[in-house]
Amino acid sequence: MATERDMLNLLGQRYTRIRPGTMADRYVRAEHVRRKLGHAMPQYIADFIALDKFPGIPYGTQAAMHWHEVKVSRSDWLAELRRPEKSEAFTEVAHYRWLVVSDAKIVAPGELPDGWGLLVQSGARLRAKVAAPRHEPAPLPFDLSICIAAAAHRTGAREIGHRDAATAHINTWDPKCAVCGVIGPCEWHQPRAFHAARNEETDHDR
Repeated sequence: MATERDMLNLLGQRYTRIRPGTMADRYVRAEHVRRKLGHAMPQYIADFIALDKFPGIPYGTQAAMHWHEVKVSRSDWLAELRRPEKSEAFTEVAHYRWLVVSDAKIVAPGELPDGWGLLVQSGARLRAKVAAPRHEPAPLPFDLSICIAAAAHRTGAREIGHRDAATAHINTWDPKCAVCGVIGPCEWHQPRAFHAARNEETDHDR
């Protein structure tokens, strides 16, 4: 059975795209984003927010916030439906609103809110069963922008515990770490691939 962590990892993969010839990641990823500053404040928490940095043409027409609510059980989804104020704390400021589920059966026909998209786990990736339409959101509150920045910082620090950094190709065919730019696999940001390569070299030398 899939866990929330599994789904967050799949979202991280979905929103990682390195521009060829650079180390520029198109997206900013933030897990578990608080709506308000201060731990003593009543909190609503977004499971996952992805910020699309691609500006588009004309400039600014494609940059967007993708907000995601993750559910891995039917009971969790039904609880969410009973508390619409939790989602509304974020949907009003998001360009795209997504429900992310491990199984399409979690959402019964007619339950997906208007204007939401539906991402469903399909093997080792997420597929859009229902495309999310673009909305024109309300202005982003300053406190929420700080919360997103703080969550993005935490997410970047802990991503290494769940998956290797992406690979970049910068003016060479040699793969490089998309975080620090060293020829990969990188010991610090791509530890799984690094140790696999070391083990392969050791086996070859025997």
